[in-house]
Formats: sequence, structure tokens, C-alpha cells
Amino acid sequence: MEVSPSQLKMFGDCARMWYYKYQLGLDGEQVNAYTVLGSVFHYAMDVYETYGHDIDLAVRTFRHYWNNLDELGLRIDIYPPRGLSHEKLEERGVDMLERYHSMEPFKGGILVGTEIEFRVPLGEHVIRGIIDKLWLRPQKRELEVIDFKTGASVPEKLRYNVQFTSYMYATTRPEFWQEIPGFEEFWVDSLEFKRKGAWYHARNSKMYNCGYRGDLDYRRLLMAVESMAACVEADAYPLTISGEACGYCGFIDICGTEVASPLSDVIKHPEVVFDAGS
Repeated sequence: MEVSPSQLKMFGDCARMWYYKYQLGLDGEQVNAYTVLGSVFHYAMDVYETYGHDIDLAVRTFRHYWNNLDELGLRIDIYPPRGLSHEKLEERGVDMLERYHSMEPFKGGILVGTEIEFRVPLGEHVIRGIIDKLWLRPQKRELEVIDFKTGASVPEKLRYNVQFTSYMYATTRPEFWQEIPGFEEFWVDSLEFKRKGAWYHARNSKMYNCGYRGDLDYRRLLMAVESMAACVEADAYPLTISGEACGYCGFIDICGTEVASPLSDVIKHPEVVFDAGS
């Protein structure tokens, strides 16, 4: 089975949601402007890192693609409430870039790369994804995986965040390093480095420590993927009803329609009288 960190997260949030999106291929989700803002921000950040922290170039890149979304294959279906227009969201994106630049949060290390795509084996499975930024700290003997987030909230349990575990696991594999120019032979040396995660919350310009990962975390990652594969093989996708899942699900209007209503007996037999309190 081949999965991505985002698929794993969705499956953990609600297996049924994953089923609708990835098994049935339904497009039940309207694209929110915040989601697109994050995509364009990531693109501008890649330009920022690639071209020597040129903030003016990064801002110009952001403005161009924010106003020409089709060039990146993006679209916006709905805008958030409270009067946040296309223009105001553009200024928010520029502000996030400029604040990041003023912080200069990464010092004393070596940039391995940005927007690093990977596809590595995980047991009998394959996990693929993109690391926003990978930072090497030789003095601390650490590899730091940085993920840029533009959403409103920050998860409480970042230490066990499965996406970060996936990213850090990928860096332990020789296949990962073979795809990075200048680091093709670094894999063996990298095994001596601890893996650490950092969640950069662009809205409030804060960096959150996601903790270290080790072999036990990678075993749990494998167990998660194997559990997911078992559900797919059994064609069983448990429904998770929670505010975190249902409140942000694009399939809420169709979820449950594939089973009969538990009120069917009442609808068919309206003469049935229930005892009080039953």
C-alpha cells in the first residue's frame, strides 16, 4: 500500500472521510481560501529559501500567483466570513512572509533543502510526501524537520503527530538522501543525528517544538499503516463522529446516506405508540 502523511492523518481523523475521498474519488469539498493561501505561501517560501532569502522576490512571487491561481492549478470556491476578501488575504500572506523574514529563525546550521519530495519503503508499504524544510545542525547532531502551517489552530499533541513521524522516518532511509543533490552519500552519517520536528505557525510567527522521534515511533507508524491496509482489505471504514472530524468534513452531506435510517420502522408504522420514558 502507498500512502502519504496527509492520508494517514485523514484516516486517523475519520476512516470514512478517507474512504469517500481516496477510495471513491469524490470531490465533495469546496476549496477554502485559507487552504489556497497556504499553498501559495508554501510556494513563495520555497522561492525565498532557494534564492538567498530574497524577501522582495518572495513577496512578488506570492502576489503574482495569488492573483493568477490557475497557473498553479488552484482555485477558490469559498472565502471565510468576517469580510476577509481576496485582497485582504493577499496582505495577510505578504505579512506572514515579512514577519518570517524579520525573525530569521534558522541560524547555526545548514539548509539541506526545501519542498523535498520523498518516496521510501515502510515495511511492505511505501510512504511518500513533501518536507517543507530540512535543517542540519552539525553542532547539536540534529536533523530538524520544519513544517510551515498557515491554519488557525495548532494541534495539542505535536509530540505524536503522525505527519512529523512520517517525515522524520523518511530521513532515515537511504532512498531519501539519494534524491538530494550534494547529500547523496550522507545517509550513513545522518544515522548519528537525532530527528527533531518544528511546527512554524505563520499566523502568529511562533515555532512549536514537536519533539524527537526514534525507532519506537517508527514502529507505531508502521503499525498505523498496516492497520489502515487491513481496513482497506476488509472494506471496513469506521466512522469517527467528532467536532474535529465532522466540523471540517466536505462529505457531511452524503455521509450516512448509504445505510437505512434507524427511524424506518417508525416511518413505516406511524401507529406505533411508545411508552413514556422508553
